[in-house]
Amino acid sequence: MNKNKNIEQSLKEEQRMILEMINASWELAEQIGKHPLKSGCNCIVCVNKRKRVLEERQGEWKFHL
Repeated sequence: MNKNKNIEQSLKEEQRMILEMINASWELAEQIGKHPLKSGCNCIVCVNKRKRVLEERQGEWKFHL
């Protein structure tokens, strides 16, 4: 029973850390403002841009705006 509590607590701590990192990246993006993709920049905008560059598109979208 104690082992399950430790696992649950460690999962909650990990989730809290992830949320704190996301919040910090949003705050950094607000401080910096609009800027081009920079290597080493950890604002949420640059992180998402790097993610799009690294991941290949999985084909065409079915729907268009």
